[in-house]
Amino acid sequence: MPIQTSTVLTSRASRTQPFLALGYLLATCTLPAVTFAADNPGAHEHGHARLQLAIEKNSIDLMFTSPAYNLAGFEHEARTDEERNRLAEIKQWLNTTPLVNVDDASCRITAAAVELGGEDTDDTHGHDHHDDDEKTSHREYDVSQQLQCQGMGANREFTSALMEKFENLEELTVEWVSQSGQGSARLTPSNRAFTVSH
Repeated sequence: MPIQTSTVLTSRASRTQPFLALGYLLATCTLPAVTFAADNPGAHEHGHARLQLAIEKNSIDLMFTSPAYNLAGFEHEARTDEERNRLAEIKQWLNTTPLVNVDDASCRITAAAVELGGEDTDDTHGHDHHDDDEKTSHREYDVSQQLQCQGMGANREFTSALMEKFENLEELTVEWVSQSGQGSARLTPSNRAFTVSH
């Protein structure tokens, strides 16, 4: 039997395990299968990323997952000072900039974690390369944030600065769970806003 969203929200995990509540909420989410099939999080697709939100009163727990290419412009290990500086800048930005915000920019980060994971693999599955033994990287950013946003009311509009900051990000799938239900939206560079019934 699925756990009721309101039950999970009321019994939120302690701040010593800050993002556990988000995992539980999203695991119980019953968004249509079509949503997940269209944007398989296991599929490493450049230009596309996923942002998941759990909203309770003035608090938002979020998780953002994206191929490293969308943010850095490359996925291999940093080889130059310029690439190392780029990765450091991205990490700093992701740690200090709310990935969603309201029109009065009242959302503040209370906790954040940024991880750049993945590994080099043998590229022997049909990519157009000159050398079949060439190594390729499939690295991804996994970002968790906890936000406090003042004055959250019904039908609050949110925007995301991700597509403004990172030009390689072409489409962002946003999924949310709140006390009033759940929903999803697709953001593009020309449409970076979505409304959550709260």
